[in-house]
Amino acid sequence: MDEVLEILDKTAKRIQKTLEENKEVASKQTAAYEKILQSKEASEEQKVQALIGKTLELDRLERLSSQLSLLYALQIFAFKVKVLEITVGNINEQLVKSGILQKSTELDDIKKNIDELKILVEAQYKSMKEIREEPGSNLTYIH
Repeated sequence: MDEVLEILDKTAKRIQKTLEENKEVASKQTAAYEKILQSKEASEEQKVQALIGKTLELDRLERLSSQLSLLYALQIFAFKVKVLEITVGNINEQLVKSGILQKSTELDDIKKNIDELKILVEAQYKSMKEIREEPGSNLTYIH
């Protein structure tokens, strides 16, 4: 889990850096596109290209921002999983120290023995039932 957290951290830092760099470039280019869009000398084709360029820049920033948000959410999730893993490990350690796990194993063994006894009792009951139903046929050696 530590490895996953480390990879997520490195990736988030890299995307954060890329986002910051692209924000600066996008800001400059968006301003240039705005000038073209506001210009009276620009042709319709130039204005359309400027609008498309501006849209692409903003979309690129939004994609990077979304990726970064997702990475942050994954980091939080991975961290919570690590905390849960440590907590469960601590609980297990405490159970081992207290001897409860050993008692639990002993109880499981007792339950198995009880199940085996139930099977024996059921088999004996069936045998007794058969003896009652046919008293003469099964016990011919007793007469």
